[in-house]
Amino acid sequence: MENYILTQALDYTSRGIMIQDVNRRVVFFNHACEKITKRTKNEVVGKDCGDIFKCHTSSGLCITDKCCPGTEILNGSLSHGSRELLINRGDDSESWIRVNVSPIKDREGRVTHIISVIEDVNETKRFSDEVIKSKTLSSFGALASELAHEIKNPLNAMNVQLLVLKHEINDSYNNGSDQKNELLKIVSIVQNEINRLSSFVEECLQFAKTGELNRSHVKIHEMLTDIVALLEPQAQLNGIQLKLDVMDNIPAAYIDKDKIKQAILNILINGIEAMPDGGEMYISAGNIKDEIIITCQDTGPGIPEEFRSKIFNLFYTTKDGGTGIGLSSAQNIIQIHGGTIRLAPSTVGSKFLITVPVNQD
Repeated sequence: MENYILTQALDYTSRGIMIQDVNRRVVFFNHACEKITKRTKNEVVGKDCGDIFKCHTSSGLCITDKCCPGTEILNGSLSHGSRELLINRGDDSESWIRVNVSPIKDREGRVTHIISVIEDVNETKRFSDEVIKSKTLSSFGALASELAHEIKNPLNAMNVQLLVLKHEINDSYNNGSDQKNELLKIVSIVQNEINRLSSFVEECLQFAKTGELNRSHVKIHEMLTDIVALLEPQAQLNGIQLKLDVMDNIPAAYIDKDKIKQAILNILINGIEAMPDGGEMYISAGNIKDEIIITCQDTGPGIPEEFRSKIFNLFYTTKDGGTGIGLSSAQNIIQIHGGTIRLAPSTVGSKFLITVPVNQD
């Protein structure tokens, strides 16, 4: 009777309770665990938890064998363990959990089982990460704006001086002379570097301004048509077909049109640059209830798995000459509108999904 009452108490407690034997096979899995992991008892009991949940860190490091607290307790290297880790849930999603693991010992002091108390910290961790990111981006935006203004004027002055120097070289040396060509080549190299720095400064300025919204009711079909018309000439030069598909009667969105256009352009330009030998770019839009969903998909080589978790990081880039600001800026713009942007699974190329609230007033 006592065992039955204890089992019922553990089964219906609000915290997730999982018990494993010395082979890490799950022998008990309560209702709270089912809710947190989106898996049933029948799926889990009798199996190795590592095979089921594939516990890992945010960087993708598998912790099942290397730093699993349950394994460390069974090995005798730890008396009690606590970890925050990502698990694969039964609905194919990932979720952060906090696990506190303790040993269950027999009368002789030998570990016979381990008990894990599991807590869903996904929303808490995501909120904390967003607060830190928001503060970081805000600080960077203010710094970028100050630095950009300080740098832009000297760069412009240098560019003017180089133009003067170029005219002096043309007037002072005979056409076709080796010395003249060499000097002009040096001037051209410096000009290209100044132009590159100027473009970077301009991106920093645009990034710094992403928090300032000038909202209006925007027709999504018209906005996307404008974007396609803007990109069409460059796409055609690269042998790329742009295909637009927008649902009928899609509602207007209360957004900053210029900033959302810039965010989408950043994604599409990346896709075009990823297809130097031609391809197709699909842009589609629809809505579900009060959300606009915009999809941008290319038929390029796609983004390697090891880079996928880093692509929205500020200054992270794999492109020669890239600044690493484009996608981070796009994410910042979408998020301050209350929306989301993510890289979705795709069998071909890269597929970005953007959601923006309709926010009708």
